[in-house]
Amino acid sequence: DLETQHPSTFSKNVHTKSTCGLPGSAYSDRSIEMRTPSLKFIYRLECEMAKDNHVVGAQSGTSNARVIMPIVGGTVKGPQISAIIEHMSGADWGLAIGGTGLMRLDARYTLKTDDGHYIYIRSKGIFKPGPGVNIDPETRTRMTQDEVEWFTRLQFEASGPYDWMNSVFGIGVLAMDESKILIDAYELTNFM
Repeated sequence: DLETQHPSTFSKNVHTKSTCGLPGSAYSDRSIEMRTPSLKFIYRLECEMAKDNHVVGAQSGTSNARVIMPIVGGTVKGPQISAIIEHMSGADWGLAIGGTGLMRLDARYTLKTDDGHYIYIRSKGIFKPGPGVNIDPETRTRMTQDEVEWFTRLQFEASGPYDWMNSVFGIGVLAMDESKILIDAYELTNFM
C-alpha cells in the first residue's frame, strides 16, 4: 500500500481512498489520476572546472559565502547532441550555506555543437552531503550519488536543429570523477 511505499509522507491517521496513483491522491477529492513523470536521457556532460575558486565574503549577518567556480571547458555527448563547452564560457556562482555543507548552485555556460550551433545553459541546483557524510569539495576528486544529493534544473536556449531543447524541462544528476564534474541530463516528461 502507499504507506509502505512512502513511509516518510504518511502517518497512521491518514486514510487513503485508493492504492493507485501518487501519494497526493490521498489528500484530494479530485478524481483525476496523477502519475510519476518519466525521465528521458538527453546527454552526458563532462566538465573541467578551474583550479582556483574565488570566494566572495560572507553575506551581511550570515556565514554564507558566494563561491565563483569558473568552467574551463568540457564535452557533451548524447543521442541527439555532440558538443563542447566553450573555453571559459561560464561559471557556477554557488552559495555556500555556512556550517551546513549545503551549496546552492547557479551556473551558466555555453555549448558549441559539432555542427556549429551555440546553446546557452542556465542551471540552478543543490549540493548536499548525505546523512553522516562529511565532504570537503576542495580536497575531493571523486563524489558519487551514494555520498551526495547533487541535482540541478537545466534551462536551454537553442536554435536551428536544437530548437527542441527550448521546450525541455531538464534535470541534471551530478557526480565527480578525477576532479571532473559529470552531469547526466534528462528531460522530465509525461510522454515516453
